[in-house]
Amino acid sequence: MNILLPDGDLRPSTRDRQRDELIAILESESGTPSRRRLLVPLAAVAAVALIVALGFALRNGKPRVEEVASAPAVEPLSAAEKAHLGQRCLVRYNLATSTGHAVLDGFRFVNPPSDAAVRTWVVGYGDGLWVNCGFDQAGVVVSGTAAAPRLGLFNEVQAGGQGSGAYVKSIARITVTPVGSSPVEAVLRNGFYYAPVRAVPAGKAPAGSNPRPYVVRGYDAGGNLVYASAETEADRKAEQIACRADPKGRTYSWIGSERPLPAAKDCRPNLPWTWLP
Repeated sequence: MNILLPDGDLRPSTRDRQRDELIAILESESGTPSRRRLLVPLAAVAAVALIVALGFALRNGKPRVEEVASAPAVEPLSAAEKAHLGQRCLVRYNLATSTGHAVLDGFRFVNPPSDAAVRTWVVGYGDGLWVNCGFDQAGVVVSGTAAAPRLGLFNEVQAGGQGSGAYVKSIARITVTPVGSSPVEAVLRNGFYYAPVRAVPAGKAPAGSNPRPYVVRGYDAGGNLVYASAETEADRKAEQIACRADPKGRTYSWIGSERPLPAAKDCRPNLPWTWLP
């Protein structure tokens, strides 16, 4: 799930219009849609398509052994920094006045690579939705991810913004590989992962054989590769036809999927995301 909201103050009318233009990454095929869903601004869809790395299984059933540096060091934000940046994050998602809103976490990478797109992260909560925001060196929001227990995840690891996403509890290690670069180890915290990767420019017309900008891999505690995201645009398009189902029989698909969706019995169950309430 990827959510990338614009930085800077917006007029109430502009924010309301923007809110109305949001589209769901996970859409319910049956039943009444939830009041607040995982959302993406229409203006960001083109960029999101080149940021989100989707996938389902091992490539040709062959796990890859990756040699990467240890997870990057992080340090907590001060209480004042966490509160300030957390409030900005909640505002970006229109959650600043939501029921039970709170700021859960805040940290920065220690000595990240000079080309790291995101330096600082905060995690907030509101109205059943957990969100994170990534800030660049200038303090601008450039990345974000959201997760909700009621929806779960499509896959064991679900990519979001640049170097960020969510994962299920069976995952113990995640790497993110920007196209043309070496794998980068991610920090795992409370169901979200964070890797200080460089920004990959969005292409205008991705072809089927073109590599995806980021490849995400997830491993279990035994070091076994249990998830690998799409490596090419063709792989990603093939995966868009997949569907998932929740315990209530509602079926979901990623943006761009064919309609109508199959019956719930023909869709793989959503994977539980139960790190946070």
